[in-house]
Amino acid sequence: MRLRYITCSDPREFNDIHDIVKLAEMSPRVEIAVQLHPSKAFPGMPRNEWFHELCRCCVKDAHDINLAAHVNQEWCEEICRTGEIPMELREFFGLYRKNLGFAPLVKRWQLNMSNAAVRDINYDAVKKLFMHNDDHEFIIQYNDRTKNATWVLHEMRAKFSLLYDASGGRGLSPDTWNKPVFENVPMGYSGGMSPDNVVKNLRKISSVVPKNREDIWIDAEGKLKTDNKFDISLARQYITKAERWLKRQR
Repeated sequence: MRLRYITCSDPREFNDIHDIVKLAEMSPRVEIAVQLHPSKAFPGMPRNEWFHELCRCCVKDAHDINLAAHVNQEWCEEICRTGEIPMELREFFGLYRKNLGFAPLVKRWQLNMSNAAVRDINYDAVKKLFMHNDDHEFIIQYNDRTKNATWVLHEMRAKFSLLYDASGGRGLSPDTWNKPVFENVPMGYSGGMSPDNVVKNLRKISSVVPKNREDIWIDAEGKLKTDNKFDISLARQYITKAERWLKRQR
């Protein structure tokens, strides 16, 4: 098993931009995922301005780092209902790295579906969104709420990725991890990942993932925080231990 990404989720406006960039540059596998929802990231709010500054920094100084957006609440519901990126997020969605093959700056967009988003999902519109923006990668959490929706989209041959959400946001790692749901769909794993247990979890995940899979990633959030704030030091430890484990597998 090889990892595509070692994702660090939920840095926020109180984190120094340059610290985040340095963190992302520790490895080409590191991904910085920013939580976007209207209650915190509406235009003019500190998170929105902070994310703009992070994007500007990457463009201005040509930092080749992996950025992702995790879309929540009403914005996610709008995407699922209409198959369109909300107006407030289109600027981020439309940013491209002109110096790096005109690739999207924020390439991966995770849809954290609420009950309302699943209930009102317009499958044809969502498939069209995925299909017409295939230079972006869309991720759907795989849990009891979204399971049926992911199977419907897969049967429709929509192109997307899955994030196995082991703990439903409770920050708990399972005793065992599920094997990838679909043979041809990239799969991520989240749930209680921390610097202390990332190696243990990677061993468990690798035991259920076919050896030839190269489209797997891990995602840590809650355990990278101190006093509910994203902690650069913890994130560095998490990345370092994951990278060391990977090197030992070669």
